[in-house]
Amino acid sequence: MSTSTQLESLTTSDDVSYSYFDSGEVPGNPYTTLVFVHGMGFNGGVFRKLFPLAAVRRLRIVSLYRRDYNPTTSFRDADLAGLASGTVEGQEDFLRSQAVDIATFLVTFAREQRIPPAQGASGGIALMGWSLGCLHTHAVVAYLDALPSKILSDLGKYLHTMVCHDVGAVHIGIPNPPIYNIDLWFEPDVEKRFNLFYEWVTAYFPHKNVTSGNIDDLEFNKFSNQTHSMHELSSEELAELTSAKTFGASDTLLLYIQPDVSKAMARRAIFNTALAEKFIPNLRVRYMCGGASPGVLVWALHELRKCLVDPKPIYGPDAEKARDVKFNFQTEGNHFVFWDEPEVALDHYIATINL
Repeated sequence: MSTSTQLESLTTSDDVSYSYFDSGEVPGNPYTTLVFVHGMGFNGGVFRKLFPLAAVRRLRIVSLYRRDYNPTTSFRDADLAGLASGTVEGQEDFLRSQAVDIATFLVTFAREQRIPPAQGASGGIALMGWSLGCLHTHAVVAYLDALPSKILSDLGKYLHTMVCHDVGAVHIGIPNPPIYNIDLWFEPDVEKRFNLFYEWVTAYFPHKNVTSGNIDDLEFNKFSNQTHSMHELSSEELAELTSAKTFGASDTLLLYIQPDVSKAMARRAIFNTALAEKFIPNLRVRYMCGGASPGVLVWALHELRKCLVDPKPIYGPDAEKARDVKFNFQTEGNHFVFWDEPEVALDHYIATINL
């Protein structure tokens, strides 16, 4: 990998260790730490172009490798039993355990590295979920009540913002629209399915208007002629950043989590006043999408924004806006804006955090 940053590791429990990249401490004034959780099929190395740009912006960037992405600890059969069970209870248990592990990583990292505590939206930590990684960052906010008291109290000193970048509709409990063609997900051969996914997710989508909220202004299935992200990489270089095996295994299980589970998690994260008032009440939640990201991801944010006005039809009779939630619809950049235009991406992230 063409970066001087080396993979490091941090143990969160007796048998779980997370690997991560770290752009390093920023000398001088307090700095803000952005902790990225990557998406499906791509590991934490995809954010490497952001590292050299961090310090001048008073940022420290940490890119976590999720479970099952080597060299982070793989899932064991027992870990996956709940996820694979297909039951609401089993899948909630799985996501809760992931939330505890990631929250423990954040607190342990903050303690060991002595990062500055949060002061409003600066210092401390902004937890950045990208794509499928948003499922994990949502879980952290949804299951704060599952954290040991010492972890929770320290997390409250550091974590000030959770950002979801290009979250999928199904991962916030919103069904995909019929216009979105999901044929690629039914390709039985994992390698072929990953290649179809790779073509789709790295593309530029020619939307008429990403800010209107009108579904007819979004492109769901056709790519523009612009060169896809990462297509300059050799097969060896791409292999360093991806795992078709994990894509077809535990990540596919995550993709097919019960809709009721994703819906309940989103409700706990942003539409449950009792939880929000008791657990890190000042935590800010931000959503952003790219101007040329897949239409289904842009559409998801418009639908979620409607729910802030009246969440009850989707999230239930007791649902009401419970946290400081804001949206940033970008008019530039695709799903991999941090790869193609890293400076633009960092500016977008900073603007989203500061909303």
